[in-house]
Amino acid sequence: MPRSTVTKRPLGMRESMYLSRLEWHLEGVVRASERKHILRSLREQISTDLRPVKVVLTDLGSPRTLALRYGEGERPRPLWQIGILTAATALMAYWVLFGVFTGGMLAAVDSAAPMSADATFLFVPVMAFSDDQGIGVGWTGGWEWLIVPLVIVAVALVVGARTWRLFHRDSDPKS
Repeated sequence: MPRSTVTKRPLGMRESMYLSRLEWHLEGVVRASERKHILRSLREQISTDLRPVKVVLTDLGSPRTLALRYGEGERPRPLWQIGILTAATALMAYWVLFGVFTGGMLAAVDSAAPMSADATFLFVPVMAFSDDQGIGVGWTGGWEWLIVPLVIVAVALVVGARTWRLFHRDSDPKS
């Protein structure tokens, strides 16, 4: 019995972006194994459909709506991708604020040279000095260097992964 061959077209940028957005929305409604199965199946459907890609994607609807249909009846899940972005942003903000703080200390002691100053930024001791021989800034690294950023990252990760639910309430009255 002859096999029917179905021609597959390679996925273009539009299809890949659609599937990426769908995966983003699916993360909050289905398990990872099910998400992979859904994406593999849709990728196969899109690549074998003979209609133009724009028509196929229009028929599927928006990625968010499609993801919600796949996740009907499922308990909402945290969006870890958003949590990771939030944690990275919080860590970058910590580093920037620390740099601004130490730069401000250095500017203050340099304007009143010769002088030195000691301060603490989120439990990290910082020292700045300015005299005839030069200027500088320093800090001591103990447990603070590890614990403070880890706490910031952990809190931001959990808050970022869960907070989105405050802004995406389901309008369904039976929930």
